[in-house]
Amino acid sequence: MKNMALGLLLSLAAVVAAAQTVDEQLLAAQMAYQQGDAQMTQATNRRVQAEANKKLADQRLQDAQAAAERSNAELAAAQSAEQSAKQTMDQLSSALSAAWKRKDSGQ
Repeated sequence: MKNMALGLLLSLAAVVAAAQTVDEQLLAAQMAYQQGDAQMTQATNRRVQAEANKKLADQRLQDAQAAAERSNAELAAAQSAEQSAKQTMDQLSSALSAAWKRKDSGQ
């Protein structure tokens, strides 16, 4: 951006120096000013858009981090429930096996 501004200033200096009359110099300076103003407007619009994009990206990041935390909590709860169910199934399996042994020995 600095290079563009420097180039614009050098162009203005060259145009003004090449202009023959005061009116031509004024016109050259006005045209250069308008070009510079347009570049400034574009740069400002670009910055504003970049700020809006960053704000949106930051919000999406926060939302994603919150979702990851919720998912981690749900995973931990699911793992705990699975472990509890496994222990219950182990106990039930032992009880069933013992019941079959009693039945088989009673025959």
